[in-house]
Amino acid sequence: MSHEQTGNAWFAGFSGGQTDPERLSALARWCEQLAPTEQRKGFEKILGEIASPQTEDEGGRLSAAFDWIGILADSGAFESAAVALIPRDAIFTGGRLKDGSFVAQVILDGGIGAHSREAQSLAMAWIAALLRAFARQAVESGALTAH
Repeated sequence: MSHEQTGNAWFAGFSGGQTDPERLSALARWCEQLAPTEQRKGFEKILGEIASPQTEDEGGRLSAAFDWIGILADSGAFESAAVALIPRDAIFTGGRLKDGSFVAQVILDGGIGAHSREAQSLAMAWIAALLRAFARQAVESGALTAH
């Protein structure tokens, strides 16, 4: 899946293209609170949100990509599944702190970025940071269209 397709899937999937920054932020907080044993639950919810019936899918490639991400998560490859959701042109970092919590940062193409702090797993830290980055992007693009 190209980085354009990944970004478009996120935007098209949430509320049929109507991204709600507060909803994305709430999902990010929810992801951070998940215990490491609940990561699969996080992927089920996030994939269910973005793989909506309204999401355009040229030739079934998007569905195949989301199926593959689901397989990665089902097999316990949570970090790989999280990275697969991050657009290719995004910059991302993450790690574990001394207290055992995880932090992550995602910067989308164009310089809009966000972070996650105190997540219970690295995969959910990346997903939370990505959700927040898309929330910021939605706010900024909404502000641009309002003027």
